[in-house]
Amino acid sequence: MRKLAALMVLLAGLALAQATDNHTVTVQIPSILSLQLDATDYLFDFTDASLNGTETVTVGNTTYTKASLAAYNTFIDTATSTQDFAPTSLTGTGGQDYGTLTIRTNRAQWTVAPSVSGTLTLGNNRVKVFAEKVSGKGSSGTTVPTSITSVSTLISAGSGGQGKSVYRLYYLFTMDINDDIPLSGINNEQITITYTLSSP
Repeated sequence: MRKLAALMVLLAGLALAQATDNHTVTVQIPSILSLQLDATDYLFDFTDASLNGTETVTVGNTTYTKASLAAYNTFIDTATSTQDFAPTSLTGTGGQDYGTLTIRTNRAQWTVAPSVSGTLTLGNNRVKVFAEKVSGKGSSGTTVPTSITSVSTLISAGSGGQGKSVYRLYYLFTMDINDDIPLSGINNEQITITYTLSSP
């Protein structure tokens, strides 16, 4: 009985003898809001003589003639009101007739909104934009080419917007047969359109 009691005391002592240590687990996650557009310039050159006037770009389900001298002469000869033209060329797109807009984010809700700086003689409202979804999240705020001055939100996701989203960004320019172009022409006028990706 004494041996059993001694053994119990010994085991109790061993149970109390212990060593501990600890460490922490640290987590850091950035908020990702990334917006990239490969196109750096959409050129509408109605003086360009290298095109024959039949080159076209399909935007949505509609075909538009590229801006060129030949296309403009045809417009002068036949137009009775307005006509939308596709760009003569784009810079930065590798020959594509649209810009590729890539959005990367870990936010569920986000919007892409444009702002315009500069003024065109014929009016900034002559510039039309159309964002076509290729893959990913969100939806376009333009179901048809829409004047840039009327677009407050180009693309948006109200929920579940996390991940990579890709959109094609098309521009058109509207000519009016009633335009009174100066004798000196309109040369190298530019506006800058800035897109901002934001999240609440």
